Amino acid sequence: MSSLHKLYLKLLFQNKGMVLLGILLAVITAFSGIALLAVSGWFISAAALAGLTAASAHAFNFFTPGALVRGLSISRTTGRYAERVASHEATLRIISTLRSNLFRMLSRRNWQEQQLNRHEFSSRLLQDIQHIEHIYLFALVPAIVSLCVVAAYMVTLWMVLPGALPIILPLLLLVTVIFPWLYSLRVQQPEQKQHKIESLLWLQCSATFSCIRTLTLSRRLPEHRQTLLQIATSADEAEYIAVKRQQQVLLLTQLVLGLMSLGTLWLAIASYSQELLTGAEVFMLLLLTLGTADVLINSCPAMANLALGIAALERLESCFQEIIPVDKRIFSQDISGGEITLQIRDLSYTYPQQEKPTLVQFNFEHHGGGWFWLQAPSGVGKSTLLHLICGELQPQMGQIQCQNLVPSQIGLQPQRIDILRASLRDNLSLHNPLTDQQIWQALTLVELSEWANNLPQKLETWLGDGEWQPSGGEAKRLGLARLILQDPQLILLDEPSAGLDSDLTQKIFTRLARYWQDRLVICSSHDLQFRKEGQPLLTLKTETDHLD
Repeated sequence: MSSLHKLYLKLLFQNKGMVLLGILLAVITAFSGIALLAVSGWFISAAALAGLTAASAHAFNFFTPGALVRGLSISRTTGRYAERVASHEATLRIISTLRSNLFRMLSRRNWQEQQLNRHEFSSRLLQDIQHIEHIYLFALVPAIVSLCVVAAYMVTLWMVLPGALPIILPLLLLVTVIFPWLYSLRVQQPEQKQHKIESLLWLQCSATFSCIRTLTLSRRLPEHRQTLLQIATSADEAEYIAVKRQQQVLLLTQLVLGLMSLGTLWLAIASYSQELLTGAEVFMLLLLTLGTADVLINSCPAMANLALGIAALERLESCFQEIIPVDKRIFSQDISGGEITLQIRDLSYTYPQQEKPTLVQFNFEHHGGGWFWLQAPSGVGKSTLLHLICGELQPQMGQIQCQNLVPSQIGLQPQRIDILRASLRDNLSLHNPLTDQQIWQALTLVELSEWANNLPQKLETWLGDGEWQPSGGEAKRLGLARLILQDPQLILLDEPSAGLDSDLTQKIFTRLARYWQDRLVICSSHDLQFRKEGQPLLTLKTETDHLD
């Protein structure tokens, strides 16, 4: 059993009270609905037969069956709503823990090499998570309800019509085991094919819209439109095949359930002719069978949902097996203390999708604080080097040694600053315990104190999509403020001046140079006008690297 299978079972066990309550209420609701149908049928037919003569009508007890019908109706309605509350509460509890665990595991993966926003991967990932979330509500609950209904129906037949068991039992086996397995088998393959085609369609649409001007000018837009129509047609055909296969199995299931109802009716009529059953009991048995069939028709999709959920767990397990990278950086502590030291020797790196190396035999060594500027043409490896030092990428050749430093003391400001849909305070502190004074000091250093003070609720103002949206330059400075509050000893800046006003950037960099004077700062930038006198320039080349 894989770790994800164990995780799901563990979540079921942790929420066993609500899980079992949801299943119990679902079983009660199903039993109440079937019993209501059967008792109502018996009551109506028995009352009709009793009304044929005055004596039988006078002797017939209308009150007890009527109360029973009313009680079953109340229990069915109450059970249905209570089951919805309990089962959905259990589902939400499982989902909340499951998603946090899955995305925590995903966060450990090296997404610098394989982008998470690739549609093929991300859509498959989200669909797998949805399949896993459906296991309890759309697989386990209906499957257990079907098994309980089958058991109760067989016991009823054994008590009322024992001769029907040899005939009905094989039909029940088909409906509850064979057909659900066949349904699951025939659904998975077209479902996967449909997903692949839809992913391809999304990618083609994205590529077409991003190049629509060029395609229009070159008069190639009709050609791409035809390609999109062909892919869309293939997706529709795959969906049609999947739906057709589902309907075929469901039709077979309904036919078998119809045969089961007819067989039960035929045997009941035979027993009636032998005066073993009354006419009302024959009608009751027919309605009992029809009610059971109405519940069992859901067993096919339940098995398919279970199979899809298990397959999703296995896919994610194979994905997670390669997630946690081994940190190849070397950290050591000098017993006598001393300055931080960064040594990089013969560092090389090649991205998996590329043939040529991005970084080739890079060497660097420095003791103590200092501000270094990293210069190189685009694509030579400035960002790659920073991600390697930070640990988001792992070197394929060479070595990174850090002395008197721990991984948490390395801070990176990437080129793109993500703004969380949260308050300004949470965007800066990232839920670390910080005082207002520390936050305002960081905002002052990056020239954002006046901006933050003018916000509607100051530090409690929500930022992000649908909220107060910072400009590109403000987002850059918020990223710098985050880094200041993290208080790292080794600071890595990737194009920190991009999108900022020149005079403002000069003022901020002057302040940061004083604030970080005892820290080691490596700043990657195309714009060297903000470089202070005495700050070394580190130049990257494709084959040899040297310190100017």
